[in-house]
Amino acid sequence: MKRVLTGCAIAIGAMFVTHAMAYEAGAVSGGGKVAGKVSFKGAAPAAKKLPITKDNAVCGTGEREIVEVNAKGGNLAGAVVYVAKIEKGKAWGALDAPVLDQKGCRFAPDTLVVKKDADVTIRNSDTVLHNIHTYEIIGAVRRTMFNVGQPDKGDLKQPIKVRRSNVIKVECDAHDFMHAWAFAADNPYAVATREDGSFTLDNLPAGDYEIKAWHPVLGEKSAKVTVSAGGSASAAFEFTK
Repeated sequence: MKRVLTGCAIAIGAMFVTHAMAYEAGAVSGGGKVAGKVSFKGAAPAAKKLPITKDNAVCGTGEREIVEVNAKGGNLAGAVVYVAKIEKGKAWGALDAPVLDQKGCRFAPDTLVVKKDADVTIRNSDTVLHNIHTYEIIGAVRRTMFNVGQPDKGDLKQPIKVRRSNVIKVECDAHDFMHAWAFAADNPYAVATREDGSFTLDNLPAGDYEIKAWHPVLGEKSAKVTVSAGGSASAAFEFTK
């Protein structure tokens, strides 16, 4: 399956810098939700292609398509939608224990949403060496976060320690056709859009919020919503080339 954010040959992701407030996780009474879609208008850029040059028995043969904008029927998959600022709310859940798998010489998921400062489990499901190289993207600067080899099947853990950004590029130095992105979230209200471009941010305390949608190639957009106790609000975002 071709997915957005399976990679870019270079880190061209639109960049932003945040100044996070401390987040207090706990129980939410009468939580509401924000649901909607992220769309793309226009002709999506053609997929880039990189040759699969090694470990063909595991990685496959021919070329790997690098889909930068996965917009099927105008719906944008793989964008990250998040609440820009919130002081307290629900528990972190899976974002506090994320898993990045390497299977068939692909990263899965290709858009990883993770709690900032959490430990990510990096899984090698292949029988070949992978070398995971992560970069914090700060404007035009790429700062190496960690660079570790994983020769054997199994798991290892690495901390997501960003300094000034939420955006992380993930590459494999052993296989230059393996690429992914990660988003280091300041709060648990952050999700990657589904194949149909839809998203849901649930269990939000009642209040007014700024919701943002981020894509590493297309940039970032925002919307204001009001969530009532037990209610549902909607937000829609449209990107163009």
